[in-house]
This record gives sequence, C-alpha cells and structure tokens, in this order.
Amino acid sequence: MKNNSLIVFCLLIAFQNFTFAQSDINNYKYVSVSDRFDFLKTADQYQLNSLTKFLLNKSGFTVLDRLNSYPKDLSEDRCLLLDVSVEKLKGFLKTKLEVQFRNCRSEIIYKSEIGTSKQKDFQKAYHEALRSAFESVAALEYRYEARQSSVVAKDTSPTLSAKAPASVEVSAPNKVPPVPEAPVVSSAAVVTSVPPPAPKAPQTPKVVVSQDEKNTILVKATNYGFKVLDVVSNKVLYTLHATIYDGVFIIDNKSGIAYQRGNRWVREYVSDSKIVIEPLF
Repeated sequence: MKNNSLIVFCLLIAFQNFTFAQSDINNYKYVSVSDRFDFLKTADQYQLNSLTKFLLNKSGFTVLDRLNSYPKDLSEDRCLLLDVSVEKLKGFLKTKLEVQFRNCRSEIIYKSEIGTSKQKDFQKAYHEALRSAFESVAALEYRYEARQSSVVAKDTSPTLSAKAPASVEVSAPNKVPPVPEAPVVSSAAVVTSVPPPAPKAPQTPKVVVSQDEKNTILVKATNYGFKVLDVVSNKVLYTLHATIYDGVFIIDNKSGIAYQRGNRWVREYVSDSKIVIEPLF
C-alpha cells in the first residue's frame, strides 16, 4: 500500500512539473538556433543545427533563422525570444543529447528529456539522439500565449524606439514656417526635412584595432544596432542588435549578450552551467 502511495505521489510531482514547463514555455513567441553548437567544431556539423530547426518547426515553434530581420514586437521586447541549444552529455558507449531553452537572461527555463543512441556513426547517432530528445519537447504541445505583463511593458517603457518620432515632431515647428493653407503637407515636410535620430551608440568607437593589431575593425551604426566589419576583407564579423536595456546588445546567431567592458567589447554567455566572458573586439 505504501509503495502504491509513493508511486502516485511521484506521478503527481512529474505531472505538476510538466504542466509548469508547458505554461512557462508558451509565454515565448520566437526561438533561435545558433549556427554551431558548443560541442561541434564547425557550423551545422552533421546537419545537427538544421535538424534542430526542423524539429522545432515541427513542434509548433516559430524559428528565426537570422536575427537581423527582427519582427517589430521582438525588437521592442527581446524577452519574447528563447535561444535553443543542444548539449552533449557524457555517456559510456552511448551518445546523449539534451535540448535546452534559455531566456533573455541566459536562464534555462526548460530541459528536454535526454535522448540517447548506440549508433557508432556520428551523424546517425546525433540524429537519433536528437529526435529522441525532441519527443519530450513535442509532448509539451507548444502554443504561444501572450503575457499581459509583456504588453504593459511595451506601452510604458520610456526606452522604446517607437516613441522617438514624437520628439522630432515637437521641435520641428520652431524651425519650419507654418503653412496654413495645407497643414497636412506642412506636417509631412517637417518630418522629411529633419533627419531621423541616429541609433544610440554610447562609448562606441568608429574604428577599433583588434588585440593582435593585424586586422582593422570598422564598427558601423545601423537602424537596429551595429555591424562589425573587417576593413581589409569587408566581411561582417558580428551583427549587434540593441535591446531594451541601455548598452546591452545581442549577437546575430550567437547565444548570450554583448556589452562594453573597459576599452573592449565582450560576449557573455553560459556554457556547461558556467558564465563565460570572452572578448569580441
């Protein structure tokens, strides 16, 4: 009798945890997957990143392939996005993978069941283990449910770029003479004659020399943040997106955040449950 009671108790706890994870993950509208997982050597090695995106789409998630094409609501609220990563766990004669969902504060809000495989071929083993792990993700039956607090934050936050044009229209009438015959046209002229405010880039140099002093790096302001380019090859090294927090950026196709630390820009992220800070430029 005691054994039966213990089994029922364990089942109730498991059901409560499942329900909590389901309701919590439903509050996030988008997910993103990096080009390379930490345990792999190259981008999309064994096509594991592509398979992850496919399985997320199949489970009902909206996957953003490139974060420089932000939806409007995500540009206003970075915390609508979850970063999805796949972690390889130690296992004797088995390949073990776990899918992790991290929020905008790099906190893990959900871990999948551990998927396993005994295949010897790396690609077959990774694919089989990942599909096995995603069975628990699919069981969540994800459906996006907007958080009311998230909507309120958008309406009241003073840092949202959507409110910036109001300051332009207030100051413009002092510079442009009024046109009483066509007030609508006059208003349009005011808006077009005053250049839009440039994105805020506090303490950000225009040209930075990397640590090895061999490559010259150019930092260019964009509508959504910055682009970091190699001057010689004109190759985009990083794309930084502004967040609702001043001085904090997210990096295109990389987990974690970027910010200025002293004279350097660094990336901060979580790896193996540890916070890692590495220089960007």
